[in-house]
Amino acid sequence: MDKQRTNNKSFRKYIWLTAGVAGFAAAVYAAANWDYQSSISLEREALSIGTVVRAPFFEYINLTGQVEPRELFYVDSKVAGSVERLYAENGTPVKKGDTLMRLANADLQLEVLQRESQLIEQLNNQQQTALLLNQNNLSQQERLAEVRYQLALQQKAFERNQQLLKDSVIAIQDFEPVANRYYYLQQRQNILSSAFRSDSLARLTQLKQMAASEQRIIDNLTAVRSILDRLWVQAPAGGQLTDFQIQTGQAVESGERLGQVYSLEQPKVVAQADEFYLNKITNGQKGEVILNGDTLELQVEKIYPTVTEGRFRIEAGINAPRAKTAALIRGQSLRLRLFFGTPSERTLLPNGNFYASTGGSWVYVLKEGKAQKRTIELGRRNPDYFEVLSGLEAGDKIIRSGYDRFEDYETLNLN
Repeated sequence: MDKQRTNNKSFRKYIWLTAGVAGFAAAVYAAANWDYQSSISLEREALSIGTVVRAPFFEYINLTGQVEPRELFYVDSKVAGSVERLYAENGTPVKKGDTLMRLANADLQLEVLQRESQLIEQLNNQQQTALLLNQNNLSQQERLAEVRYQLALQQKAFERNQQLLKDSVIAIQDFEPVANRYYYLQQRQNILSSAFRSDSLARLTQLKQMAASEQRIIDNLTAVRSILDRLWVQAPAGGQLTDFQIQTGQAVESGERLGQVYSLEQPKVVAQADEFYLNKITNGQKGEVILNGDTLELQVEKIYPTVTEGRFRIEAGINAPRAKTAALIRGQSLRLRLFFGTPSERTLLPNGNFYASTGGSWVYVLKEGKAQKRTIELGRRNPDYFEVLSGLEAGDKIIRSGYDRFEDYETLNLN
C-alpha cells in the first residue's frame, strides 16, 4: 500500500511539469505572433510622404469655369428674303452698324412703292387743302381792305355833306344817299371783320390739325421707306461675329436667327459650385485665376441660387487690364480659386488619401526608419492642407498616401 501512494505523487509532478512547459511554449509563441501582427515592412519609395508645416492658412475652393462675354447680341432678320450679297464672314470682328449682308425681296419692294405713292397722294391733298384755306383767308383780307378803303372815302363825303346840310347849302334829299352809303359800308365792314375773325380761328385750328396730319403722313412715309432698309442686315454691336453660317441665295424668314456678336473686352467666368457652398459664397467675394503665368484677381458678381444636380451657378469678373485677357476665347476653361475669410498662421498637414481611411483621427508619423500610428485632431481644410489642432508639430513627416493595405498595423518598417 505504501509503494502505490509514492507512484501517484510522482505522476502528479509529471503532469504539472508538462503543463508548465506547454504554457511557456504557448506564451513564447503568442509573443512572437503578436510582434509579427503589429508591424509590416514596406518600401518607402512606394509611399507618398508629406511634411507638417507652419504657414498662413485660408479656406478656399477650386472650381473650373468657362469664359463668357458679359453681353451677347443676336443678329436676326427683320424681313424675309433671299441672300443677295454677303459682306462679312463667320468669326470676323465687326463694328456696330457694319453691313453683314443684303436681302432681296421684290414683293416687299413693290408693296413699299404702293404704300409710298398712297401716302404721297394723301400729303398732296393735305397741302392742297391748306393752300385753299390760305387763299380764302387772303380773299377775305382783300375784301375787308376794300371795304375799309371805301368806308374811309365815304366818311369824308358824309362829313362834308353833313356840314353842308347843317349850313342849309344842300337839301336833305341830297344828303340821304351819301349817309345811307356811309352806314352801309360801316355795317359791311363790321360783318366782314366778324366773319374774318371767325374764319381765322377756324382756319388756324384746321391748319394745326392738318400740320399734325401731314407730320403723321411724313412719319409713315419715312417708316415705309425704312422698311427697305431692313433688307440690309447690320451688326447690332461691335465684337466677334459667330454662328453666321449664311450662304448667298439662301432663303431667310422674318425673325430668323442669323448669328451672334459678342465682345470679350470685359469677360466673365461662369462656374458651377457644390450646393454645400450656397450659403458661404457671396457677391463681392474675392478669388484668383492663373492665366499665362499671371495671377489675376476675381470677384463674384452674380449668384444663381437654383440648385441643379447638387450644383449652383456663379459668375465672376476678372479684374485685369485688357492686355492680359486679350488672348481669352469664349468657352475656354479656367481653373479658379475662391477664398473664404483672411489668412492666419496655423500648423498645416498636407492633404492626401489617408483621410479616407482614418477620417483625420490618426496618421502614420515617420521616425528613424519606421512609421507609428499617432492620434491627431484636425480642424478646417482646403484642397491643399488640413488645419492641425493637436497631435502634430511643424517638421513632422507623415504618410499621405492611402492606408488601405496596412491600416491594421501599429508600426510600419520602411525599407
